[in-house]
Amino acid sequence: MSKFDDMIHSLQQDIEIPDNVWIKYTDTLSKLPDKSEKKSSHTFSKRGIWPVALAAALVIGTISVSAAAYIHWSRGLEERLQATADQCEKLEDNKMSSSVGQSVTQGNITVTAQQSIVDNYFAYISFKVEGFQAEDGEQPGFSGINIAVGDENDYTGGWSASFYDGLISGLDGKVLYADGMPLAEGEKFSYTMEDGSMEFQVEMMSDVKGAFFGKPIHIELRDLGIYGGKAEDVIVKAKGRWNFDWVMTGSDDTKKCELNTPLENSNVTVLNAEISPISVSVTYNYSGQKETEVIVPSFTGVRLKDGTIYTGISGEGICGYRTEDSDIYKDTVALERVIDVDQVESLLFVKSYPEGEQPLTEENLYFVSVE
Repeated sequence: MSKFDDMIHSLQQDIEIPDNVWIKYTDTLSKLPDKSEKKSSHTFSKRGIWPVALAAALVIGTISVSAAAYIHWSRGLEERLQATADQCEKLEDNKMSSSVGQSVTQGNITVTAQQSIVDNYFAYISFKVEGFQAEDGEQPGFSGINIAVGDENDYTGGWSASFYDGLISGLDGKVLYADGMPLAEGEKFSYTMEDGSMEFQVEMMSDVKGAFFGKPIHIELRDLGIYGGKAEDVIVKAKGRWNFDWVMTGSDDTKKCELNTPLENSNVTVLNAEISPISVSVTYNYSGQKETEVIVPSFTGVRLKDGTIYTGISGEGICGYRTEDSDIYKDTVALERVIDVDQVESLLFVKSYPEGEQPLTEENLYFVSVE
C-alpha cells in the first residue's frame, strides 16, 4: 500500500464518504509514474523590486506593484503548477491564491503555513519547514497529519500530502525536473531547497462545490522524520506538534460549458463542464456502462486555442454516480499545471491507449470543443 493509500485509509476512519463517491486515485495513479519515479512537483522564486530613492519610485512603481502581486507564492507551488508570472498575479487578483503567514516553532524546527490556492473543489496548501534536512535519497515526512474543515468537521473528501522533490509533469505527463530536464533512471531526489529549507504540501479535494470557501481550517503536523522500514513508516527524528488555524478564502472563477457531446462508440455523452485554472469538473451520462463494465473515456487534458495540446495534466480527483440508480456521473480532477481558462478550446478524453509507454496521440483522443 502506498503512502497516499495510507493517508486516504486513515482519513476514511474519521470521515464518512458517501457511497456514490470514491477517491479516484486508482484510475489516476494508474496513468502516473510509480512513486519511485515521481513524488510531486513544485517551486518558485520571486523578488520584489524596491525603490532606493523617492525620484526612482515613480519610475519603477508599476514594476514594483506587479512583482509584489505574486510575491507570496511558494516556490514549490509555483513550480509544481508551472504557473507563469501573469497566472500567479491573476490567481492572487481573483483571491484563488492567498497568503497564510503563520509560523510555529517546536525545538529547532520552524514550520510556516505559507500559501493556499482554493477553487470550488480543490485546495493546495504549502508549508515551509526550516531546521530539518533529509539527505539525498531520503524521503522526509510527518508521522501524523490531522485536518479539520468547518465548525463540525463537516468536510467529506480526501487529501494527499508530501514534501516537494523538484519534479514536475511535462506536457505528455512524463516526469521532468523543474528546469525541464528528463529524470535519469535511478537518480536520487533532493527535498532541500537552495536556502536549506524544505516545502511540505497538502492537496485537499471535495465533491461538494465551494466546500472550502470561508471555512475555518485546522491542520496539525506531528513528529518529523524519514520514511523507512518494511512498513514504510516514518522514523521520527524530531518530535513536535505544529498546529495551524485560519479561515480559508478562495474563488469560484470558472468557465461553465454546456456541451451535450456524445463520444463515438462509447455510449457516453459529455453533458457539461466547469473549468478553473487548477481543476476540471465534468458531468457525463454513462448510459449502460454499469452493466457492460466498459472502460469509460476519462478526462486527460486540454487543447488550447493556439493548438498546444496537454495530454498529461489530469491529477488526483473524486468521481462517482449521482445516485446508485443514476446514469449521471461526475468526474472532478485537479490539474498538474495552471491553465488559462479563456484559452481552452477543447477538453480531451482517452479513446484508446498506445502500446507500451508511448505518449497519447491525437488518434488516442476524443476532442470535445468548449467554444
